Amino acid sequence: MDSAHAAKPLFSNGFDLVNLAVSSDILSNSWAAISELQSQIDQSPPSSETVKIQEFKHPGYKIIAFVTPTAATSNLQEEGDLVPSSSSEAAVFKFLCSKDNPPFSINKAAISLFNSLQDRLSPLKTQVATSSKSIPHIITGDRLGGSIASLFTLCLLRTLDSATQNRPLCITFGSPLIGDGGFQQAILRYPTWSSCFLHVAHMDDCIPRLFLLSTAEQRLYEPFGTFLLCSESGGACFEAPESIIELLTRMSLERNGSTADSQIFNYKSAIECLEGRLTCKNQPAFSVPDADSFKAGITAQVAAIGLVQIQPQNMDIDALWRKIVMPEQDILKRKNPTIDPAKALNKMKVYLAYFEWYKNKCEDDDRRPGYYDSFKTKMAKRDHEVVRFKTELEIYWQSVVEEAEKRPQFEGAPMRIRWLFAGTNYRRMVEPLHIAEYYKWDKRSYISQGRSKHFKLLEQWLDEHQKQPKNSVPNDSKMKKIMFSVTEDSCFWAHVEEARISCRFLNSGGSNSAEIENLVKFEKYVMGLLRNYAVSRDIFLESSSYMQWWREYEDILGKQVMGASHNSELACFMKDGDYHRYKSGALVFA
Repeated sequence: MDSAHAAKPLFSNGFDLVNLAVSSDILSNSWAAISELQSQIDQSPPSSETVKIQEFKHPGYKIIAFVTPTAATSNLQEEGDLVPSSSSEAAVFKFLCSKDNPPFSINKAAISLFNSLQDRLSPLKTQVATSSKSIPHIITGDRLGGSIASLFTLCLLRTLDSATQNRPLCITFGSPLIGDGGFQQAILRYPTWSSCFLHVAHMDDCIPRLFLLSTAEQRLYEPFGTFLLCSESGGACFEAPESIIELLTRMSLERNGSTADSQIFNYKSAIECLEGRLTCKNQPAFSVPDADSFKAGITAQVAAIGLVQIQPQNMDIDALWRKIVMPEQDILKRKNPTIDPAKALNKMKVYLAYFEWYKNKCEDDDRRPGYYDSFKTKMAKRDHEVVRFKTELEIYWQSVVEEAEKRPQFEGAPMRIRWLFAGTNYRRMVEPLHIAEYYKWDKRSYISQGRSKHFKLLEQWLDEHQKQPKNSVPNDSKMKKIMFSVTEDSCFWAHVEEARISCRFLNSGGSNSAEIENLVKFEKYVMGLLRNYAVSRDIFLESSSYMQWWREYEDILGKQVMGASHNSELACFMKDGDYHRYKSGALVFA
């Protein structure tokens, strides 16, 4: 077995890949590079240059962008012919052929353009290979430029040593499918390679759907890699080819099969939406009860891109299961053949999807408490059902952290990349429920006395990762954080509970300088989170523990327990009703 087979995928699942690309600005910077080259093309006089290629440097990585003039894709829908791997035109990709791999075919327009660029691509490949030990590369392009980016990435993957060099990440925008089933299978045979491709396709962009049905209603083209399907209302990622084809087909039907628009589609607003929602983290609550968490999670993703109206009379959940959910499960089993998917990373995908559904369901009415308080009181059936998923996730992540702690965690270790972001999502979503259980029994000091070691380590490793210079990410738009569905500090509710305990003590007539000092610190802590838009909007639900704290604290302020001159920034923020504007995303701090 060669090294490509022996090595593990760069990302354990598509969620990890998409969340990293969106949260780190890699996605937005890739589109910015494409837009810059397209602007250069538009402002330049016509030339014989068929592809614009340029490198863009960013802290921690480089982007190489491929962009073709608009005219190059104007007739793309008529260029669906395939070139067989046995032909001289596809000779550069014969390395994908073996006795285990069937013959394959590649889109003629893409391979012809790729071959015409060899004089430029050959030295570029050498340059990337030379620097890949020290810095990762993002290979990107849109439309036909994305096809060239994909082919160039495949050549890089063959050249690079995965044990000592950073594998590239290929991100395409609105690109058509470029190969048949044989081509797809040849790539899927290398899980480390397949995980290096992220294809972004918008519902209103016709190009990704061009070759779904090539001749006589027969499907000749097949997808590979992770697909991030998006609309102006959200995004969702899928890895199983059958799921991707089904969803691309639905997108085509939703747009009445239109493929007439050949104008360049601008993905900027869609990326901004994804940055706000951080990939399916803020979906509408379900109106259809569904005890099956996997179905609920997949349905939430499909709803996120506007393809399914979640109403009992028009939802065919069985068809959804057959065509989308089951293939997604199968792809996870193939990626982790030696691991029981019920106890491995599949649990993250299944159970966290259920948690997102549970959280949104709890917050679908401003008069109700959020999921933290709902779980604490356990008044609804779903509050009891979620305990099983919480327990399963805790068992899994405790074992993952325990194993990771035993291994050397050198900088850039592949193990860390695979679970760090998934572990952060788990910690921020699930730890609040541990806090709820802790304070339900009138305890104090969760952070110092009740917090599990695996939560502490997951937070510690994230902090260490973010402190590395190459991982520091400038954020020019903090407002996008407000759309996150989970608060950045997973111990936020522990701070709230401690503040409520202090309030109850002071309201009962007690006088303690330590309790007053705790409240002053809490005010500064909350205001700091608010200024960084690092608090989710559910804390301002009228029945939440935070709002209960505020009402208790108002009584204290009225009694002047904090001092007659006490008028903190947070108190003004709450009294003036600025939190309403924060909830709506309209508040901008000076």
